[in-house]
This record gives sequence, structure tokens and C-alpha cells, in this order.
Amino acid sequence: MPTILDIAEYAGVSSATVSRVINSSGYVGEETRKLVEEAIEKLNYSPNKNAQHLRKGSTKNFGIISTQFNDTAVARINSFITTAYSFGYTTTLFVTNGDKKREVEAFDLLKSKQIDGIFLIYRANDWSVLEKYAAFGPVVTLHNVDSEQIPSVFIDHYEGHKLALEYLWETGCRHIYNLYGTATGLNTKRRIQAYHDFCDAKGIPPHPSDPFIHTISAGKVDAFVSWFLKQQTRPDAVVTHSDSIAALVVSRLRRKGIAIPEEVSVIGFDNIDVSDVMDMSTIDYGIEEQGRNACRLLLQKLAKPTDALGPLSFKLIQRKTTR
Repeated sequence: MPTILDIAEYAGVSSATVSRVINSSGYVGEETRKLVEEAIEKLNYSPNKNAQHLRKGSTKNFGIISTQFNDTAVARINSFITTAYSFGYTTTLFVTNGDKKREVEAFDLLKSKQIDGIFLIYRANDWSVLEKYAAFGPVVTLHNVDSEQIPSVFIDHYEGHKLALEYLWETGCRHIYNLYGTATGLNTKRRIQAYHDFCDAKGIPPHPSDPFIHTISAGKVDAFVSWFLKQQTRPDAVVTHSDSIAALVVSRLRRKGIAIPEEVSVIGFDNIDVSDVMDMSTIDYGIEEQGRNACRLLLQKLAKPTDALGPLSFKLIQRKTTR
């Protein structure tokens, strides 16, 4: 592989002159510049990007890390990428599929200065493993983490879930069931707490949560629908943790001849495109703004000029899957 010294020898100039041409720094006469550019092309020279990044102290590239690449993640990723691009940054996406080792390897790129910062969407490792990387560059997350090193664009799903429950109650629903996300997720714990507080306030017994935790796949939805059809007293409303799961519930129940919302109301969570396409009621909480805010926080940590963080709040979107 040719070096700067090889280019200098071929062009008959000094290595400093070659460096000025490559980095577009300092004055180089037009004729000399052409000699250097011809030598670069002839020898098929490619500059060492890592060395350039180390000299400049910046790669102008952010890493996005997630255990999965689902619809909810995509909405945040797209808005993050668009914001990063508007500020002159590129992005690299790492989907770990829950592999802790692969996640650490992605974080190691921050340590070795191959990326400038990280947006962590869904994690596999404990915080004790990941938090130490904040010493090498900014890390922003979606998780509710009590850390001075890692800021978050988290919004408490307790209030959003309570909003959905109150709306269903107001429309006459009395047998409300909940489909929850991952068992270890804080959002799941907060949704369960919201449901129990809601039941206490209404003076009704809560249904068990455990059978409906980790409903994150079509297979799990099929199992729920099978259970639903066997009930003597069926739920008259279902609150899901995402629009993707709500869409599966709606489609599966309709295939079984269940009228929605006449027999059962279904409400999603996210307000992503699928909820609009299927005309589903949902809870909006600024999911795209979360992505933009994550990028803004990284830029702030790097002392770069950026926009102020956008406000996040819950909003009920009423469509045709609820009464």
C-alpha cells in the first residue's frame, strides 16, 4: 500500500506538500497540485481515515446501537439520521440482536475514536458495563437511567398508559386487558403500575399481568387471540405496548370474525405509520422528536451549535379501533 512518502517521491515534491494537497490545507501551486493528484491516482493511494480522524479529533460520525430493528426503532432512527445529516454528520447503525459481545464491540469504536458519539436505543448489557464508555465520548439513550454521564430522552410510559385506560373507561369499556413488552423493561413495569393504580381508583380487581408480558411477536399475539376466543367473558378492550402489536391484534381478531370496535376496542402506542394506515387509535408521545432530541444532546455534549430540545408529551389519537 503506497504511503505519502511514495507519492512525494513519484511527484518529485516534499511529503509536506503532499499532505497539504490531501488535507486541502496551505498553499500549493496549481502545477504542483496536478503532479501530486496524478501521483495519487497512478499509485491508487487512499488516505488513512483513522489517522485523519485522530488528527482532527472528530469522525463526524455517530453510532446508533439497538438490539432490534423494529418499526418503533426505525421511527427514532430516521429522525436521528435526518438531524445528524443536517449538522454535517453521518451515522453507522449497529443491530446487535441482543448479543452482549457485539454491543460491547460497537461501544469499543467510541473508545478507539472511530465514532464521535452513540445513540443507544435498546440495550443488551447492564449499565455497569456500558456506563464507563461515557468517559470516551457522549452516549445518549432512550432508557430511564440515573446517570450523570449518560443523558436520556426517556419519557415515562406510566402517564401514556394511564391516558389510554382512562379513555377506554370513558367510552364504556369495563373489562380492559393489557399486552405488555419485555419482562425486564422499565416501561413494562411502569405500565403495570399504571394499570394497578387505575384499577384501585375505579374500585375494580386487576387481571393478572404475567400471562401477557413479553407479547412482542406474531406468535405471542396468536396465543393471546386463542386465549381471547375461549373466554366466557371476553375483554371489551385491549391496550398494547406498540402499534405493531396492536396491528397484529386487530388483524388476527378480525380474521376470527370479531367486530372492532363493536365487540372489543384496541388501542396502540407510538403513532407510527401503521396506526394511520390501519386507522387505529393510539397514544402519541413524540417518538420522532425523541430521535431528534437524542442527536441534539450528542451535539451539545460535543459543544456543537444545535437546536433546543423539543418538548415531549402524551396525546391520544382517536381513530376507528375504539368506540
